[in-house]
Amino acid sequence: MSSSGRQRTMLSTLVSSSTLLLGVLALMLSAVACGGAQEDDSTAQEPVVARPNLVMILIDTFRPDHLGVNGYPRETAPFLEGLMRSSAVFGRAFSTSSWTAPATSSLFTGMYPMRHGVTEGFLAHRRRSANLEDLVGEKIALNRLPDEVATISELLKASGYSTFGGATNINIGTEIGFDRGFDFFTKMTETSAEELVDEISPWRQQMLSGEPYFLYLHFNDVHKPYEPRAPWFEEGSDPRATDIAAYNSEISYLDKVLGELYRDYGWDQNTLLVVVSDHGEEFGEHGQYGHLFSLYDELVRSLLVINGPGLGIPAKRIETPVSLIDVLPTVLDLVGLESPEGRDGQSLSYLLTGEPKVNGVLERRTLFAHRLQRRPAEGKENHLWMAMRFPWKLVIPPRGNPKLFNLETDPGELDDVADQHPDIAAGLTTELMKLQAQARSSGERVDVELDEATLETLRSLGYVE
Repeated sequence: MSSSGRQRTMLSTLVSSSTLLLGVLALMLSAVACGGAQEDDSTAQEPVVARPNLVMILIDTFRPDHLGVNGYPRETAPFLEGLMRSSAVFGRAFSTSSWTAPATSSLFTGMYPMRHGVTEGFLAHRRRSANLEDLVGEKIALNRLPDEVATISELLKASGYSTFGGATNINIGTEIGFDRGFDFFTKMTETSAEELVDEISPWRQQMLSGEPYFLYLHFNDVHKPYEPRAPWFEEGSDPRATDIAAYNSEISYLDKVLGELYRDYGWDQNTLLVVVSDHGEEFGEHGQYGHLFSLYDELVRSLLVINGPGLGIPAKRIETPVSLIDVLPTVLDLVGLESPEGRDGQSLSYLLTGEPKVNGVLERRTLFAHRLQRRPAEGKENHLWMAMRFPWKLVIPPRGNPKLFNLETDPGELDDVADQHPDIAAGLTTELMKLQAQARSSGERVDVELDEATLETLRSLGYVE
């Protein structure tokens, strides 16, 4: 891969001299204790239990219904499916958007897009020309994560975790603020999973040094353009079938890499492992391909798996509807940390431990999603909204009437029943209006100048309109 197609940011922190001195004193005291008189049992202290490592794997554009354990007709990911059998699996996890930047921002903050302010990522518009070259030198404005909203990496770092992050999606980098709180961070574009694994390998010794660490890895292999991966790919009978076959082969390729990572880094020991997707992908279910201006379930259903051998995480399937906003408070809770106030998400830990329901809050919640569509040539913004209290899901387009679906009886979202249930549609609309009233009035902005390499990356990912 050429250097122009790759961006990298490396951050590191130094250990203060006072911390080193405390470490030396602790070793000296330990040596004296071991060589001195026998310890009095009456004054012995309970051993300190080390916090577990936290590893978060995000698979970009991954549809959980393309897994055999979720009913897909073939096994696409033997390692991941095996992991799921020993994990807590959330069968009704939903994204907050059908785009990477807003959805991943929700994962990092525990907030909805209209609250953290990142409603759009890298997107280049062809205003007057069909030629990409005419966009070189233009600037695009990006929303940034607000400085006052601490991200998961910042919260864990402040609590003593060493923090490491690697990403292969152009959105996940310094421009939007995803590198904040990481001791070491790298962003690579147009890069395979194996190349990202090679890139982070110099961190391995420090990660395994004994201190708890947080590792975030964002893999983009399953995203367009799908590369037919041998030996898993088989040509389809038509273009759609071929696309799906290539998509599935990318899943199988990444699954192999994840299995090797799991074994090489010893994530079966004292590690809380979270595997999640930011959004799904369309294959013509509602007439569209990719992840366009839509919030149907093929786009907003997310993978969410929590695995923790020896950490009390049960092997169970949980059907309570949850959202990406819940991941931050949940993992903080599971590693013994408090979630900041003012976040939208709820800890799911009681669903994992089997404790009695806490006032049924999770079961009664309305979950939301949002998708923005800019039309610079027309000077317009279109907003698409979702409000869902399972099984009812309301989709409100920028124009036209809202559509209401019953996901229990109509999982394919083919039958709009808004006219038959106006009270339900009105109730969900009211809940959405309450959330909209809390929207960030103006997000932080940063201008990014487009160069040829960035434009080529955007084109290959389908981020050019």
